[in-house]
Amino acid sequence: MSAIEGVAASEVSQGAAPLVRFARANARLIAGGLLIPNLLSLLTMTSLVDIGLPPRTEAILLYASVAALARSVPFALIVPLFVVVLGFDIVRTLSLMFGVAPVEFLAAIDRAQRIQFFASPLYATLIMAVAITMVATLACLRRRAALAGASVPALFVLTAGFAALDFVGNVSPHYHFGATMGRDQPVRSAADVSGFAAAAGADGRNVLVVMVESLGFLRDPAARAKVSAPLYEATLSRDYVVTAGHAGYFGSTTSGEMRELCNTRMFYQDYVATDTAGCLPNRLARRGYATVAVHGFAGGMFEREQWYPTIGFDRALFGDDLIRTTGRACGGAFRGACDADLAPLIAAASRAPAAGDKPRFTYWLTLNSHVPIAPAEAAADFQCGDDGGEFGRLDVCRMAELWRDVFDVTARLARDPAMGRPEILIVGDHAPPLWSKRGRAQFEPGRVAWYRLQPRDAAGTRIGQSAVEADD
Repeated sequence: MSAIEGVAASEVSQGAAPLVRFARANARLIAGGLLIPNLLSLLTMTSLVDIGLPPRTEAILLYASVAALARSVPFALIVPLFVVVLGFDIVRTLSLMFGVAPVEFLAAIDRAQRIQFFASPLYATLIMAVAITMVATLACLRRRAALAGASVPALFVLTAGFAALDFVGNVSPHYHFGATMGRDQPVRSAADVSGFAAAAGADGRNVLVVMVESLGFLRDPAARAKVSAPLYEATLSRDYVVTAGHAGYFGSTTSGEMRELCNTRMFYQDYVATDTAGCLPNRLARRGYATVAVHGFAGGMFEREQWYPTIGFDRALFGDDLIRTTGRACGGAFRGACDADLAPLIAAASRAPAAGDKPRFTYWLTLNSHVPIAPAEAAADFQCGDDGGEFGRLDVCRMAELWRDVFDVTARLARDPAMGRPEILIVGDHAPPLWSKRGRAQFEPGRVAWYRLQPRDAAGTRIGQSAVEADD
């Protein structure tokens, strides 16, 4: 190479260096402000994984803002700023996913030691993914000098475009039923819609309410029939009239309890600090009923061991009490008593000596169909396979098997002489908060299923009346 050619090559190389630095700076800024912290939302826009998240518009813009600040602000300040945005992103996203108010979500975090997150492969993967993306994002934003020449306008143009795509791709009515969104809506509980509320306690008959974890309203009638089949067996139809339908819901499990037991949409902590005389357990207690609540998880979760007595329960049996008798536990992250084992325990609790000759009100809050579902624990077998069998999604099929267990147990209780042929209401607390878009699409947004079993010899019941579908 001649001297002239060498000088020319050197000049080209020196001229290209700023372009290379500019490209690298922009790559760092875009990776740290857009791509890495929003990786899960990016995946929702592909067919690689079936994930659904609510739109994260605010979080997407905040991550980009932190990245822009990293060009001029010391890294020691960027780290806490990023952690705050990450915390906001997690709380807001999961609050919308699970239909809880942020204050309720934070109350659950306070008792998170009872939840075995790493027992669930899904939760373990998500926790590791958050940790990895956090480290990778901060690594991109660590050196101010490497970001100095990056284009902030280009970052925000790309961010605005991505936020718009994220909103269009992920907006869904399934995320519109959080606890705070229903505060101004009238309460139409399944207990009211079905006529159960008016009948409960009216004639001194025993009463049973079964609140089923995540029992949303399946759109496919055949799928609903497969779950509820035990209620329509001839041995039960002889003694009960079965009606079924769906009702609206807002919020998570405690919101469902407040809706069906106390006819309110108030947050449980706020409500139990007021007058709870109108709650069904208190109303029945005033009529001379013995009242007992049964739940397979820890009583400290959402402070149930404290507020159940406030709304009128004489006694409550929780996970540890039940497992000592059954000898086994079920579930993944929410590990507790097995719903399929509880028929004899619920019957025994109902006729305990403490009840004396009083009529009984028994309330059972189920557990095992809590998302994420532990595999191969249901007594029912719907031949789910990898494709979900008749339900089309493996997670929905496994959940349906666990619901079927609950319906089997309820049918056994309805036939148990110790229960005295009670008035029975079975109702979901909320629709399942599935991570799968296709899974959520199998349920009617904002609806829960209910079933009422009315004894045929109850006053006003016509023998031979057929089952009907009803809703609000």
